[in-house]
Amino acid sequence: MSPSNDIRIGFVGSGFARRVQIPALAFVPGAKATAIASGHRANAEAVAREFGLQVFGDGTELARSADVDRPDRLAWIDHELRYEPNRRRARELMRSNAIGEVRHVELSLKPYLRGDGRPQASDAPWTWWSDDSRGGGILGAVGSHLIDLCRFWTGSEITYVAGLVETFVKQRKDESGTLRPVTADDFASCVLQTGSGAVATITLSTVAHHGPGHYGQVTGSEGTLVLSGETKLELGKPGGPLEDISAPDDLWEQTKPNNMWARSFVRLMREMVQVIRGSAPQSEPATFRDGWQVQRVLDAIRGGRGVQLD
Repeated sequence: MSPSNDIRIGFVGSGFARRVQIPALAFVPGAKATAIASGHRANAEAVAREFGLQVFGDGTELARSADVDRPDRLAWIDHELRYEPNRRRARELMRSNAIGEVRHVELSLKPYLRGDGRPQASDAPWTWWSDDSRGGGILGAVGSHLIDLCRFWTGSEITYVAGLVETFVKQRKDESGTLRPVTADDFASCVLQTGSGAVATITLSTVAHHGPGHYGQVTGSEGTLVLSGETKLELGKPGGPLEDISAPDDLWEQTKPNNMWARSFVRLMREMVQVIRGSAPQSEPATFRDGWQVQRVLDAIRGGRGVQLD
């Protein structure tokens, strides 16, 4: 640790880190950003100048440097929606049998809302996000988090997967104006079933022009939970109306951007700092095993093993 006892944190990647994660550390006592690495060194250097960080050529070099701390035996995945107040409350209600047996879960995002606060445009320029070989696409960017939510909520692994991805916009211009092929998905849809028997459907689109944004509905044998946007949670019993039971968010309008990804990342990092210092986790952070289970589902969806009809 540094002489001030702050935990020194390095970031690999200069996009989401610059717009969301590094600014969010201002709300995490005991944490300090100290280093940045990127595949494009010029981008890393720009972030380093903005925040006063050390620059490294790649993640390996950063991780081996004396400018960051390396806690033993701590490996979490940044599935920060586990720390979003309404999604946590939904889990607590499901686990306490408030809606009975969970029968099906519906999750969707239409139109796409960028986690870093930038508006999504139909004519967005080509970036790595357009390249499947570099991890681009809506399924990985958002679908991974929603798949993790299904597991987190139900406490059960996904045992059946059917789905497909599609690329509707085949070409985009890069920043130089050169037309380049798009290989990453801009639409994804799947049907999942957990070991407990619950069925989940997920639909994601970056090309939809209209829609409610983030939406979720969980149907149980004794009630319904509805998540509208990022901040509203409702509970309804059979035959009765939906009632607003939204959880308060003490970070509302503090982070920039003011969205659930940034606010939830703050909560995740606050807990990580305490765990590094010896406390037991108070929540249920996603581990590398969770990441592996989610990756298995992503691979199956991309496989798209459907039945072709005449």
